[in-house]
Amino acid sequence: MNTAMKQLNRKLMVARRHGVDSVAMALAGRALQFPLALAFGGDKWHLRGFHTTNYKKVAVRLADAVPGRLEVVAEVGCGLGDVLKRIPARRRIGFDIDRGAIRWARFLQRLSPRRCEFGVGSFDALIRSDAERIDLLVMLGWFHYMPDEWIGDQMRALLASKRVRYLMVDEFPEQEGRIKRLFDAFGERVECRHDWQDDKNLLLYRCGG
Repeated sequence: MNTAMKQLNRKLMVARRHGVDSVAMALAGRALQFPLALAFGGDKWHLRGFHTTNYKKVAVRLADAVPGRLEVVAEVGCGLGDVLKRIPARRRIGFDIDRGAIRWARFLQRLSPRRCEFGVGSFDALIRSDAERIDLLVMLGWFHYMPDEWIGDQMRALLASKRVRYLMVDEFPEQEGRIKRLFDAFGERVECRHDWQDDKNLLLYRCGG
């Protein structure tokens, strides 16, 4: 079987698992979002919307495993806020280094009843924010690009300045054990859920902040 046929079969399998309604919503969303990607200059990776991206659905369900009411949820690397805006919380704060994506997210925010605050930056911006306590910190889809030392330094600086109750990260199969090893130093791993689409694990840690 040639590569093109394998890719087609893969897409059909993914579409079947998500269901007709989700695929229809994803296609409609992509058609509407594509001009915004051009207008705001955000990375077109963000066109991979919620309805046909399984790890985003897993993340929202995993957030439900955090005990108690979520007052403040923060996401570093939030993109358009697909995950962030679907986690019930009194306050939702998202940061991304992609300025185009943040402009794009702020535009979409005008059309959404789910209120989020979006800002340009990474851990440094979250540290400077006025949120003293974070019930859940979400960081998905980009740690595999970053060196261990950088991740460790950023997490230590953040946890020294903010009280964080829980955090959520993901780990790709080609780096199995790496993220677990890094984050086991910052909290107790309480849950792991598998994403069948990207074949990665989402990890929930209790930090006790």
